[in-house]
Amino acid sequence: MKVNVTCFGVVREYLPAGSAGNRAEVELAEAATVGDLVDRLGAPRRLVFSLLVDGTRAGMEATLQDGSEVTLMPPFSGGQVGSSSNPRENIDSMS
Repeated sequence: MKVNVTCFGVVREYLPAGSAGNRAEVELAEAATVGDLVDRLGAPRRLVFSLLVDGTRAGMEATLQDGSEVTLMPPFSGGQVGSSSNPRENIDSMS
């Protein structure tokens, strides 16, 4: 079966050669999981912080179907500007 994968950040480095931008079509065995996809790409599983299958949050154990759309994202960086737990106050403090 074939699935479409979109990778962001450092995970993008594991896409097959010749991939268009941050997307690729990958062939997998029937009933493969997201973990199987990540392994097939050769990416360390610890690099995948968040993932979507067909637009829905999923885990490494999620079973894929032919034509599934998978999005793999690394950990996000950044943080609070101030000590407030109110994000609006943090944004306002940047002005």
